[in-house]
Amino acid sequence: MIDELTMKIAFIGGGNMASTLISGLIKRGVATDLYIVDLGEEARACVAKEFGVVTGASIDSKLVDYDAIPLAVKP
Repeated sequence: MIDELTMKIAFIGGGNMASTLISGLIKRGVATDLYIVDLGEEARACVAKEFGVVTGASIDSKLVDYDAIPLAVKP
């Protein structure tokens, strides 16, 4: 049952695609810990303000602690 599943998820990219996914994960209570990596300071500030998540400017060793790392960047 999905209600019993909680995950630590780190997103690479913090734009519209990531925001849509993050919103759904939060509404369903699936994610217990979210971390968003984006080069853009403005994008990081927007997702941090909207969802109260931790953000970073670069990929680093913190990512090894996460269960899933979706890429949410433009192709």
